Amino acid sequence: MPTTLPRIQVSLEPSTYAMLERVSRVEGASLSQVVASLVNTSLELSEDLAFAELGEARLRSFRRDDALTTDALVAWNRTRKAKR
Repeated sequence: MPTTLPRIQVSLEPSTYAMLERVSRVEGASLSQVVASLVNTSLELSEDLAFAELGEARLRSFRRDDALTTDALVAWNRTRKAKR
C-alpha cells in the first residue's frame, strides 16, 4: 500500500528480525506496523524519562523559603487581572 509518510531503512541482527517477525505474526500486523509502534513507544518512554529527570532536578533545587504562599499568589493574580 503506498504511503506519503517518510521512510527509513534499518539493518537488524537476524535474531532481532526473527523476534519482530514473531511479534508481527502474533499481533496480525505488518512488520512495518510493529516496528513503527515499537519506535513510537521507545520515543514516548525516552520523553517520560527526560521529564522525570527535569522534575527531579527541579525538586532538588526547590527552596521553600523562595516559594510563594497561596495568599501571595492570589494577590499577584488579582493585580494582574486589574491591569487588564
